[in-house]
Amino acid sequence: MTTPTTAADQAPERTPALTVTAVPATLPPLDSVAGSSLGLVSRPAQSQQHAAWAPRQRPLDDTTTAERGQAERRREEERHVRSLARIVALACVEAELGLRPARQLSAWLDLATYQKMIRRADLAQRIRATRTDGPAAAPKALGARACRLGQEAYEASATVQLPDRARAMALRIEKHRNRWKVTALELG
Repeated sequence: MTTPTTAADQAPERTPALTVTAVPATLPPLDSVAGSSLGLVSRPAQSQQHAAWAPRQRPLDDTTTAERGQAERRREEERHVRSLARIVALACVEAELGLRPARQLSAWLDLATYQKMIRRADLAQRIRATRTDGPAAAPKALGARACRLGQEAYEASATVQLPDRARAMALRIEKHRNRWKVTALELG
């Protein structure tokens, strides 16, 4: 007894032939292609040939490195000023609530602003003495923003969250003897 066979079983197995073609490293100029009829012209040849898909490398020279360094120093300075604004805002609110001695603000504030905060803290303490409320909960600094005004001056704003409300503060921060000091302060 013979088994039936099909044409597929009898045909020898063949692999399709692969055709390899070379790809040119550069494209032909547009003048010789159909693009020339559209009014397109080819660009002048560059001194260094590179693949069309490769990104062009911008040469690094001293000016770009110096500019990058200066921009990084400016960003770092702004981060420092924002951090200072957040810390001072929180410390001022804590001093006003009686959670921190107002003397601790003297390192961050100039004399006129420091005297203003001492007066605010004293007035707030007198008002708290007449109330029978419990101790105030600790405030939390939400964030700060800074805007550069000149070489050595920033204006900043900060937000402090209290249990019952949020308070905003505007600060002017100036560099004095290589230290940042708050020279003006408005507490809302």
